[in-house]
Amino acid sequence: MSKNDKNAKDELIGLIDHYNLKIVGAIIQFGDYNDNDIPDKFILSLLYTEDEYNDFLKYMDREYYSGYGGQELFGTVVCKDGVWLDRYEYDGSESWQMNKYPKLGDMFGEKLALKYYRKLKLDEIEKIGE
Repeated sequence: MSKNDKNAKDELIGLIDHYNLKIVGAIIQFGDYNDNDIPDKFILSLLYTEDEYNDFLKYMDREYYSGYGGQELFGTVVCKDGVWLDRYEYDGSESWQMNKYPKLGDMFGEKLALKYYRKLKLDEIEKIGE
């Protein structure tokens, strides 16, 4: 195994553990993977069960080459607290990129952000009665 060979599950779990993230859902796809017994795409849906999460980890438990060449692992992992992980490729190597939603109060002012969140909550409450 070269330094560019990585286990997709170990890499993702290491990142999740390091930043103390909680996965909400994921869509993952391996490109050019030749094992016909494994589907090329896996969706870990919202409100997943423990069995579905374990199936997701089994799906991710495979080696891929992360060095120079084409991207082999694609996808997005959505986490709690407005964080999501996306696969990216740069200059022939690939990795996870962590993204976080900006704070609306920092961008538009706290008063407007609070009004916005209040409206969202009120809209949500109104839908409950429908």
